This record gives sequence, structure tokens and C-alpha cells, in this order.
Amino acid sequence: MPPMINGYPTEDELHNRITNQLTWRNSSDAVALIWRGYLAGLLEWGLIEVGVYDSLSKLLPEIGNKELYELFSDESISREKEQEIEEYLRSKKIEK
Repeated sequence: MPPMINGYPTEDELHNRITNQLTWRNSSDAVALIWRGYLAGLLEWGLIEVGVYDSLSKLLPEIGNKELYELFSDESISREKEQEIEEYLRSKKIEK
């Protein structure tokens, strides 16, 4: 994996910031949505790798997944894709 750009937060720094804020705010939906948006921006601008994004996203409560799909695809979510996301989220709950 290529190193992250110098001067930007490292994966460890982001991990610590996320876990701290989730602790301070009792894993609130607002905190999860803010961090999902922030991580999405870092990923889109090439400041973090996909693996880092995936790893850090797993720390967050499952909220805003459909909206993130729309953000990354720049289109409204189809009914089929919405159902696919819902099925995926249900399967993740069963695994736990």
C-alpha cells in the first residue's frame, strides 16, 4: 500500500479521533454521519486508500449507507439498489 500523503491524518490518528468522539457522544447518529462524510471526502480526494476507508467505516454505526451510495455514484438510488443495501445490512446483523 502506498503511504498516505505527508501532512494529512494517518489511519491511526483517524481511528483514535473516531473512537474518541464516538465515546464522547455515545455513538450518536450525528457523529456517525459527520465521520462518514469526512471519510468519503478523504477517499474521493485520494487522501486515504479504499482499505483505510473500509477499516475506519467499520467503526461507525450503520447509518447513511443509502445516502453514501448516492454521494459516490452521483445519482439517485434505484429501488433495486436500495433493496440490495437493505439486504446486505440485514445479513451483517445476522452474522453478529
